[in-house]
Amino acid sequence: MNSTKSANPLPVFIVLLFFGVGIFLVVYLLIRLILSLLKRRKAATNELENDIVTVSKLQVALFAHTPNLQSELSELALTVDTTTPEGLLELLQESALVLLRHSDTWSHVLSSSQSVDIEAAKTLFTQLSVEERSKFSAETLSNVGGRVRQKVPVMPDAQEDPAAYIVVTLLVGTADDHPLFGDIRSAETLNQALQKVASVRPDYLMTVELLWSPQSQDDSLTYDELLTEYTDMIQII
Repeated sequence: MNSTKSANPLPVFIVLLFFGVGIFLVVYLLIRLILSLLKRRKAATNELENDIVTVSKLQVALFAHTPNLQSELSELALTVDTTTPEGLLELLQESALVLLRHSDTWSHVLSSSQSVDIEAAKTLFTQLSVEERSKFSAETLSNVGGRVRQKVPVMPDAQEDPAAYIVVTLLVGTADDHPLFGDIRSAETLNQALQKVASVRPDYLMTVELLWSPQSQDDSLTYDELLTEYTDMIQII
């Protein structure tokens, strides 16, 4: 008489159990990812729709022997179309990249990033711009709203002290609800701040202004002029 031994269902059950747990984990992780993306999108939408704006200022002094710095900035100001969002983004990114490429000649820095309502932001941005432009002995090149203006530069007096510094200022307005960076005192934190502003989302960027002094590639600031005109700048550690 033949007897048939029944198959043990336990291994099959274990395989199905692990398979079910695996599917559950995959579904759970996908749901968490989708919820996270929706949360970020909602936060971004709220930032773009409210009236909070962040105005940031990054000011960097570089040693005057920085090669081609003024000519690079002049080329940017002459070629970028500042009447378009794409042009403003290009101006911001390329300006930050120019400064990052010359990190070995950074000497002093001044920074601020403030989140305020849109009306206060307009006043603050204009105030910062006028404040910086008033320090120029002569503004020989500007590109505001697509209007490029050039003047013949005044040549420096040969009797003046040896030139030492060039100061570059970036003014940026974004739709962010929080400051883009905190206090900057080191080359590392300045590097991080420049990368942060260069990676601002295109739909968040509202306005950009690039300033540098002196503008002529045959001129630069003496140490005394740096101390007099840019009294709040601190030496990079």
